[in-house]
Amino acid sequence: MNNNQPLVSVPVITYNSSKFVLETLESIKAQTYQNIELIISDDCSTDNTVELCQKWVEENKERFVRTQIITSDMNTGVSANGNRGRDACQGEWIKGIAGDDLLMPNCIADCVEYVQQHPNVIYLFGRIEAFGASEEQNRHFAENVFDYSFFDLDIDGQLERLVFGSNCVPASTCFYNRQKAIELGIRNDERIPLLEDWPKWIKILDKGVKLEFMDKVVVRYRIHEGALSTKGVLSSRYVHSNLLFDLLYRYPKWMEVDSKSASMRYAEYYANIYSNVYNEYMRMQKKLSTIQSSHVYRIGSVLLKTIKKIKKWLSK
Repeated sequence: MNNNQPLVSVPVITYNSSKFVLETLESIKAQTYQNIELIISDDCSTDNTVELCQKWVEENKERFVRTQIITSDMNTGVSANGNRGRDACQGEWIKGIAGDDLLMPNCIADCVEYVQQHPNVIYLFGRIEAFGASEEQNRHFAENVFDYSFFDLDIDGQLERLVFGSNCVPASTCFYNRQKAIELGIRNDERIPLLEDWPKWIKILDKGVKLEFMDKVVVRYRIHEGALSTKGVLSSRYVHSNLLFDLLYRYPKWMEVDSKSASMRYAEYYANIYSNVYNEYMRMQKKLSTIQSSHVYRIGSVLLKTIKKIKKWLSK
């Protein structure tokens, strides 16, 4: 193997990704970097994602050092699916990607060059370019969702920002050393079905590893509407709160400096979380009300009641 081109594994995490996954795969194929292993981990899609991937891989497998498609008999959530994808990787470095995002052509080449020039880096991040929505929405997302000044902070500063601030880390850009991650014991917490990256960054920092940054756009992040599971968010935050309490216990300085301030930040953090969950719930309720008031829904309801009456009559 060329020492200047270490093997890079690209696990693609999919679930009902048929609409976009071929674009994702083409962006991996188009990498200027050559020494790539392709892993596709599917979380029991109900559409034809797996079939599309199988056909594409068969037609393009010569591009990659190794390919593998992993399927599941049941839907296990993003965290578990991500772990399955990572566990199948054999590369020195891993560049994961969701089945709807795109890698910039020089993404892997730029990341490899950076870590070779900075040998102490274990976890590397870059900038994202948002697309898929209006130009204004894309720009707002790219400029406001992620705070790249976060990476200027030292380890303690990053840890405190994540605990008392927000998850401002662009997870889709993460490029990391596989063996070092294994040695650190870093995996997705499978109790967390959504928002799984937040506690992972905290655990990495808690082990004394800084999250590093390369000032280049490496990923195109697709914005498209998807349903948010309120139950998933709440169960995720339950685990997050346990982690947060554990951190406050082990880092009493956060409470000692200004206990009232720390408590207020904690309260404000969770107030924002549950406010967002409530707003999402109300948005879904409004959608449901719109559907229920539609002519098609009313006709369907009448037909359903009629069918139930017929089935009841036939069962006598």
